[in-house]
Amino acid sequence: MTAVVPLRLAAGGLLTLLALMALATPAAAHGRGSEATNFVSRIVQTPDIPGVTWEVFGGDQYLSVTNTSDTEVVVAGYEGEPYLRVGPDGVYENQASEAAYVNEERYGDVGMLPDDVGPNFEPRWTQVASRPTYAWHDHRIHWMSPTLPPVVTDESREVVIPLGPGGSDQWVVPFTVDGAEHEVTGETRYVPPPSPLPWLALALVLTAPALLGVWRSRGNPAWVTLLARPAAAVLVVVAVLNGTHLLDDFLAVPLPVANQIVSAIQTALFIALGVFGGLVAWRGRDGAFTALGVGSGGILIGQGLLYLDVLGAAASASIFPDWTTRLIIALSIMQALWVMAVAIIGNRRMAAEVQAVEPAAADDVPAGVGE
Repeated sequence: MTAVVPLRLAAGGLLTLLALMALATPAAAHGRGSEATNFVSRIVQTPDIPGVTWEVFGGDQYLSVTNTSDTEVVVAGYEGEPYLRVGPDGVYENQASEAAYVNEERYGDVGMLPDDVGPNFEPRWTQVASRPTYAWHDHRIHWMSPTLPPVVTDESREVVIPLGPGGSDQWVVPFTVDGAEHEVTGETRYVPPPSPLPWLALALVLTAPALLGVWRSRGNPAWVTLLARPAAAVLVVVAVLNGTHLLDDFLAVPLPVANQIVSAIQTALFIALGVFGGLVAWRGRDGAFTALGVGSGGILIGQGLLYLDVLGAAASASIFPDWTTRLIIALSIMQALWVMAVAIIGNRRMAAEVQAVEPAAADDVPAGVGE
C-alpha cells in the first residue's frame, strides 16, 4: 500500500505540470475575455452602400467592416493614408501605415515603429484575411487610456465620451468606395460596471452540491465513490458549460482564423482538463481526488480567473447574453471552493487509511524475519 501514495502524487504532479504549461501560453489568446470594458461604442450613422456593413464588437474593443460587394472598401488610417482594403479577394493591410502596428494593441503601445512607416511611403499591401470581413482596435472609437477620462466625474452615471474631431461627441472613421469618400460615425459611452458579488454568491450556492458526499460517505466501505461523485458531477457540468467560451473564440469577433484557432485550442485544453478530472473522479479509483483537484484548478484558472474582468465590466465580446457569460465565469471560479475541498478531504482520508494499514501489516510479520 505504501507505493500507492507516491504513485498518486507523481500522477498529480504530472497533471499539475500540464495545467501550468497550458496556463503559460500567451494570455493574449484569450484577448476577448481579458479586454472586458466599461465603455460601449455604437455606430450612429453609415452610408447606405449595398454589401457594406459596419459593427462594433466587445463594447468598444473592435470595429469591423464586412464587404460582400464586388468593389473594394478602403479604410483610412490615422493620417489619411490607406490602411485596409476589404473586398472580394479578402482583406489587405498596408504595412506602411502606422495603423497596421498600433491597432494590434488596445492602447497602441507597441514601441518604436519601423523607419519605413508613415503617410509619405508607398503602400505595401499584405493579405491578412481571406474572407471579406475584418475587425481591429480602431483607436478613434475608444478611450485610449486605462484610467477614466476627465468627463467621468461620477462612476455610477452613464456619460458620453467626446472622442470626435475637436472634442465632439461623435467619432468619425473615413473610408472610400470606388473613389467616393464616405464615413462611419458613432459615439462612445462610459457605462457603470455591475457588481460581481451577486454572481459569485449565486454560483457559490449552485456549486454547493459538490459537498453532498462528505456526510453520506462517512463509515461507508464505498466512501471513495460516494465522496467523489457529487463533486465530479459539478466539475463536469461547469466544464461543459464553458463550451460557450469555445463558441465565442470562433464567433464573438471576426478575427483571422489563425487567431481564432489559437484561442480555441487553449480554451479546449482547459475544458478537457476539467472534464477528464471529473470523469476520473467519478470512477472512484486511485488518483480520483488528485484528478478532481487538478481538473478543478484547470477550470478555475483557464475559464474563471482568466475571464475575471468580465464579472465587473459593462461589456465584453460574446455571442451570449451578458447574464449567461457572467454566471458561467462565476461558476468556474466558485466550483473550486467546494470541489477542491472534496479533493483535500478525500486525499486526507486515503492517507489516513494507508497509515492505519501499515502498522497492522508490520504486526503480521513473523518474529525473526529480516533479522
